[in-house]
Amino acid sequence: MKRKSFLASCLLLMSVAWSATGFAQEKLEKIIVGVAGISGPLAHAFIPKDSGLYEKYGLDVDLVFFQGGSQLIQATIAGGVNFAVTAGPEIINGRLGGSDLTIICGYMNTLPYSIVAAKDVTKFEQLKGGKAAISKYGTTSDLAMRYALERNGLAPNKDVAIIQLGDQTTRFAGLTGGSVQATVISPPFDITARKLGFNILADMADLGLPYQHETVATTERFIKERPETVRKFMRAFIAGIHLWMTDEKRTKAILGKRLKITDQEILDETYGAYKKLTERKPYPTLKGIEFQLQDVAKRNPKAKGMKPEEFINISILKELDQSGFIDNLYKK
Repeated sequence: MKRKSFLASCLLLMSVAWSATGFAQEKLEKIIVGVAGISGPLAHAFIPKDSGLYEKYGLDVDLVFFQGGSQLIQATIAGGVNFAVTAGPEIINGRLGGSDLTIICGYMNTLPYSIVAAKDVTKFEQLKGGKAAISKYGTTSDLAMRYALERNGLAPNKDVAIIQLGDQTTRFAGLTGGSVQATVISPPFDITARKLGFNILADMADLGLPYQHETVATTERFIKERPETVRKFMRAFIAGIHLWMTDEKRTKAILGKRLKITDQEILDETYGAYKKLTERKPYPTLKGIEFQLQDVAKRNPKAKGMKPEEFINISILKELDQSGFIDNLYKK
């Protein structure tokens, strides 16, 4: 009798263990998150990955890094990527092109860029007749450079030639090599530039320009078909923001590894710079999107008359906020 009872107990324990393992495997939903590069402003995508938060909220996430936002947008529209972490203008242009892309959160709502100039350039007026590097025309770096030049009395492509050079590493190489006299870069590149003797002409964040810099986007179709997946992702992403805001040591460890930062001063400044710019409740900035639409309308007539609300879907973000999810994170 005891033998039968013992066997029954073993079978019950094995059944429970198998069920728990099966449940854990079943609840981890596989998704692909595309990221428009490896940089400080985009680090919010891999903080939840490297801290285990995606798994905590039921997701098995593959992070795929792209060389800029254009290819990422194409992959998201095609369905190869479920969520895109990229700049606002990429989503706006994709939507204007006829897709159903939509912004589900905006976690960085102003420009984090600095305008960095050659060692012998200390004022904007000294750039007249020179060259300034951006990634590509129509991108955030392009708008930031044009805005900064215009604010300082210089006409882009008239007083200062705007040159397309690619990502931050390539632009910085152009500056150090002397092929351009200025470029637009974000931490930690601007910190490195300053330490090397280059001049910071302007910190765009100090200008207070409402601008939808970094976002998470998906398609309206995906939201309709898989709303619970969107909820899981948003919980994990927002929890990642909370980690950034409250656990400096852990966040710096992840940033240092991913961004390959070994200099403690640069790591400290990178962490602090993006903490200052990150929204705890990542609602998109309608004023920022409106500003971008006005800029895009100069080149694309489709943008004229369109409203910022047409480019966002924050229904699930609102739902999570109203449920107390975000506030409760900061009470722990």
